[in-house]
Amino acid sequence: MEALESLVNYGSGVDVTSADALEAACQVVAALYRSPGEGLRDDLYSGRLGAVSDALAVWAGVDAPRAPHSPPAWDRLRAAYVGLFVSRAGGVPAPPYVGLVHDRELLGPRVRRLRAELAGLGIRPRAEWHELPDHLAAVAEAVDLLMEQGRVAAATTLAVNHLVPWFDRFAEAVAQHDESGFYGELTTFLHTVLSEVAP
Repeated sequence: MEALESLVNYGSGVDVTSADALEAACQVVAALYRSPGEGLRDDLYSGRLGAVSDALAVWAGVDAPRAPHSPPAWDRLRAAYVGLFVSRAGGVPAPPYVGLVHDRELLGPRVRRLRAELAGLGIRPRAEWHELPDHLAAVAEAVDLLMEQGRVAAATTLAVNHLVPWFDRFAEAVAQHDESGFYGELTTFLHTVLSEVAP
């Protein structure tokens, strides 16, 4: 995750746009909702995740989440991820697939539309990508890629149509079922930020 310098320096005379905030929020989403690996670990323990989250909070005028500054033990965080997003007795409370907001199946009609939308924007899956095209992290990366290309309107539309509805549907479930306190707090926070930058 790249801590956007303009966002991190917000409040020191640097003009931060909602596009900057959207790009940063999507970098956080992409880091958090893929299977926890070395990238997230580095972002947490280097302080990057905390710095970007704090800056997003200042920009949005909300309280900054404490979770990035005092995360649970790594094994507990990984167990929380599995229980919330991968496998849990009684069902996963928040499957990380944006298509499930509308469809009752993986790779349903919404995913086919998303695939066509991404192809129309020139975004094609790469062989090294391991997630389905509607995985929350993959969609956030697509938004971030569009932002890097200066295609703010397309990025915002993708966020409004796919990311925000996932948070609208699943943020409360993550908060209710997260025993670590990490994902629940950050998901609630990101829901607030994304609702501001992609209303």
